[in-house]
Amino acid sequence: MEVLTQKYTIAQLLEPMAEGAEYASADWPLHVTIAGIFALDLASSSLVERLRRLLACHEPFTVRATVDAYFGLKKQTRVTLLEANKQLNALHYEVIALLRDCGAIFTTPQFNEAGFRAHVSVRPHTRLLRGDIVEFSALTIIDMFPDGNPYRRKILSILPLQGENGATNSG
Repeated sequence: MEVLTQKYTIAQLLEPMAEGAEYASADWPLHVTIAGIFALDLASSSLVERLRRLLACHEPFTVRATVDAYFGLKKQTRVTLLEANKQLNALHYEVIALLRDCGAIFTTPQFNEAGFRAHVSVRPHTRLLRGDIVEFSALTIIDMFPDGNPYRRKILSILPLQGENGATNSG
Protein backbone atom coordinates (compact mmCIF):
# COMPACT_ATOMS: atom_id res chain seq x y z
CA MET A 1 0.00 0.00 0.00
CA GLU A 2 1.41 3.40 -0.99
CA VAL A 3 1.87 5.88 1.83
CA LEU A 4 0.89 9.48 1.08
CA THR A 5 3.97 11.63 1.57
CA GLN A 6 4.23 15.37 1.74
CA LYS A 7 4.97 16.83 -1.68
CA TYR A 8 5.97 20.21 -3.04
CA THR A 9 6.70 22.01 -6.29
CA ILE A 10 8.76 25.10 -7.13
CA ALA A 11 7.46 27.64 -9.64
CA GLN A 12 7.67 31.21 -10.86
CA LEU A 13 4.19 32.58 -10.26
CA LEU A 14 2.90 34.99 -12.89
CA GLU A 15 0.07 36.26 -10.70
CA PRO A 16 0.74 37.92 -7.32
CA MET A 17 0.18 35.76 -4.25
CA ALA A 18 1.40 36.10 -0.68
CA GLU A 19 3.19 33.60 1.52
CA GLY A 20 0.59 31.58 3.40
CA ALA A 21 -2.08 32.00 0.70
CA GLU A 22 -4.09 28.90 -0.15
CA TYR A 23 -6.11 28.00 -3.22
CA ALA A 24 -8.02 25.02 -4.61
CA SER A 25 -5.99 22.51 -6.60
CA ALA A 26 -8.21 23.28 -9.63
CA ASP A 27 -7.48 27.04 -9.39
CA TRP A 28 -3.75 27.29 -10.07
CA PRO A 29 -2.54 30.79 -10.89
CA LEU A 30 -0.53 31.18 -14.10
CA HIS A 31 2.96 29.85 -13.39
CA VAL A 32 6.08 28.29 -14.83
CA THR A 33 7.12 25.10 -13.06
CA ILE A 34 10.85 25.05 -12.35
CA ALA A 35 10.83 21.81 -10.33
CA GLY A 36 7.92 19.43 -10.75
CA ILE A 37 6.28 17.62 -7.85
CA PHE A 38 8.75 16.14 -5.39
CA ALA A 39 8.66 14.46 -1.99
CA LEU A 40 10.99 15.78 0.68
CA ASP A 41 11.10 16.02 4.46
CA LEU A 42 11.10 19.81 4.34
CA ALA A 43 11.27 20.14 8.13
CA SER A 44 14.58 18.31 8.33
CA SER A 45 16.09 19.71 5.14
CA SER A 46 17.77 23.04 4.72
CA LEU A 47 15.97 23.56 1.40
CA VAL A 48 14.60 27.06 1.98
CA GLU A 49 17.92 28.53 3.12
CA ARG A 50 19.91 26.70 0.45
CA LEU A 51 17.46 27.80 -2.25
CA ARG A 52 17.63 31.38 -0.96
CA ARG A 53 21.46 31.31 -1.30
CA LEU A 54 21.24 29.79 -4.80
CA LEU A 55 18.76 32.43 -5.99
CA ALA A 56 20.90 35.22 -4.55
CA CYS A 57 23.35 34.42 -7.37
CA HIS A 58 20.73 34.62 -10.15
CA GLU A 59 19.76 37.94 -11.73
CA PRO A 60 16.07 38.39 -12.59
CA PHE A 61 15.47 37.82 -16.30
CA THR A 62 12.72 37.65 -18.89
CA VAL A 63 11.62 35.05 -21.42
CA ARG A 64 9.20 35.42 -24.33
CA ALA A 65 6.15 33.19 -24.86
CA THR A 66 6.18 31.37 -28.19
CA VAL A 67 3.67 28.85 -29.57
CA ASP A 68 0.96 26.67 -28.10
CA ALA A 69 1.44 22.93 -27.72
CA TYR A 70 -0.45 20.05 -26.12
CA PHE A 71 1.01 18.01 -23.25
CA GLY A 72 -0.18 14.82 -21.59
CA LEU A 73 -0.61 11.23 -22.66
CA LYS A 74 -3.68 12.14 -24.69
CA LYS A 75 -2.44 15.65 -25.58
CA GLN A 76 -5.21 16.99 -23.33
CA THR A 77 -3.36 19.89 -21.69
CA ARG A 78 -2.92 23.04 -23.76
CA VAL A 79 0.19 25.06 -22.90
CA THR A 80 2.14 28.03 -24.21
CA LEU A 81 5.82 27.23 -24.63
CA LEU A 82 8.54 29.64 -23.56
CA GLU A 83 11.59 30.41 -25.67
CA ALA A 84 14.75 28.46 -25.00
CA ASN A 85 16.84 30.60 -22.67
CA LYS A 86 20.24 29.90 -21.07
CA GLN A 87 19.29 31.66 -17.82
CA LEU A 88 16.06 29.69 -17.45
CA ASN A 89 17.73 26.36 -18.23
CA ALA A 90 20.60 27.09 -15.83
CA LEU A 91 18.12 28.01 -13.08
CA HIS A 92 16.16 24.79 -13.66
CA TYR A 93 19.28 22.58 -13.65
CA GLU A 94 20.66 24.20 -10.49
CA VAL A 95 17.36 23.95 -8.60
CA ILE A 96 17.00 20.26 -9.58
CA ALA A 97 20.58 19.55 -8.45
CA LEU A 98 19.95 21.30 -5.13
CA LEU A 99 16.74 19.33 -4.58
CA ARG A 100 18.48 16.03 -5.33
CA ASP A 101 21.22 17.00 -2.89
CA CYS A 102 18.52 17.60 -0.24
CA GLY A 103 17.10 14.11 -0.88
CA ALA A 104 14.09 15.01 -3.04
CA ILE A 105 12.30 12.24 -4.90
CA PHE A 106 10.55 13.46 -8.07
CA THR A 107 7.15 12.21 -9.23
CA THR A 108 8.05 12.70 -12.92
CA PRO A 109 11.85 12.85 -13.17
CA GLN A 110 11.68 12.47 -16.95
CA PHE A 111 10.65 16.15 -17.15
CA ASN A 112 13.81 17.33 -15.41
CA GLU A 113 16.99 18.54 -17.10
CA ALA A 114 17.00 17.36 -20.75
CA GLY A 115 13.24 16.69 -20.49
CA PHE A 116 12.47 20.22 -19.23
CA ARG A 117 10.22 22.24 -21.55
CA ALA A 118 9.36 25.59 -19.99
CA HIS A 119 5.69 26.37 -20.47
CA VAL A 120 2.61 27.97 -18.97
CA SER A 121 -0.63 26.00 -18.95
CA VAL A 122 -3.61 27.67 -20.61
CA ARG A 123 -6.23 28.28 -17.91
CA PRO A 124 -9.97 28.80 -18.49
CA HIS A 125 -9.78 32.39 -17.19
CA THR A 126 -6.34 33.47 -18.43
CA ARG A 127 -3.36 32.53 -20.58
CA LEU A 128 -0.21 33.83 -22.22
CA LEU A 129 -0.19 34.88 -25.85
CA ARG A 130 2.66 34.53 -28.32
CA GLY A 131 5.13 37.36 -27.69
CA ASP A 132 4.12 37.97 -24.06
CA ILE A 133 7.07 38.56 -21.74
CA VAL A 134 7.45 36.39 -18.64
CA GLU A 135 9.55 37.85 -15.81
CA PHE A 136 11.50 35.49 -13.58
CA SER A 137 12.05 37.39 -10.34
CA ALA A 138 11.18 34.99 -7.48
CA LEU A 139 10.62 31.27 -7.05
CA THR A 140 7.80 29.98 -4.89
CA ILE A 141 7.74 26.75 -2.89
CA ILE A 142 4.21 25.36 -2.98
CA ASP A 143 2.83 22.74 -0.60
CA MET A 144 0.82 20.25 -2.68
CA PHE A 145 -0.98 18.74 0.38
CA PRO A 146 -1.39 21.45 3.05
CA ASP A 147 -2.68 19.86 6.25
CA GLY A 148 -2.93 16.57 4.34
CA ASN A 149 -5.55 17.96 1.94
CA PRO A 150 -4.86 16.90 -1.69
CA TYR A 151 -7.45 19.39 -2.98
CA ARG A 152 -5.66 22.50 -1.70
CA ARG A 153 -2.33 24.23 -2.40
CA LYS A 154 -0.42 26.59 -0.10
CA ILE A 155 2.33 29.14 -0.76
CA LEU A 156 5.12 28.30 1.70
CA SER A 157 7.98 30.59 0.66
CA ILE A 158 8.63 33.20 -2.01
CA LEU A 159 12.36 33.59 -2.64
CA PRO A 160 13.65 36.40 -4.88
CA LEU A 161 16.27 36.14 -7.59
CA GLN A 162 18.73 38.79 -6.49
CA GLY A 163 21.86 38.55 -8.62
CA GLU A 164 25.27 39.63 -7.43
CA ASN A 165 24.00 42.85 -5.82
CA GLY A 166 21.48 40.91 -3.73
CA ALA A 167 24.14 38.41 -2.68
CA THR A 168 26.51 41.23 -1.70
CA ASN A 169 23.85 43.16 0.22
CA SER A 170 22.51 40.14 2.12
CA GLY A 171 25.75 39.15 3.33
